Amino acid sequence: MSTQAVNQFLQKVVEDPQLQEELTKALDSENDRQSATELAGKHGYQFTPDELWAEIQNRQSEFQQNQDSGELNEEELEAVAGGACTPVLAFAAPITGKLIADKVKW
Repeated sequence: MSTQAVNQFLQKVVEDPQLQEELTKALDSENDRQSATELAGKHGYQFTPDELWAEIQNRQSEFQQNQDSGELNEEELEAVAGGACTPVLAFAAPITGKLIADKVKW
């Protein structure tokens, strides 16, 4: 259930600019993993800092595998097929994967 909560929180971050700002501030704190988890808790998402980190690492791994294979994920494929431009958050690629991990000090 906690992995589901992490995924729901990360999806909410993608959709909510205010939450993106709050998360950015949390990630700038000394204990960023704990701050991000506390922020999630304030928004109703319950998980541990280790569960958050495990999901971010999982997403990084998937992202890297996709990059190495040259394959597009479903969102990227839909954007290309539809001619849309998919916004990428400054700290999120894909959906708080690689760049969020680059930003945090864990």
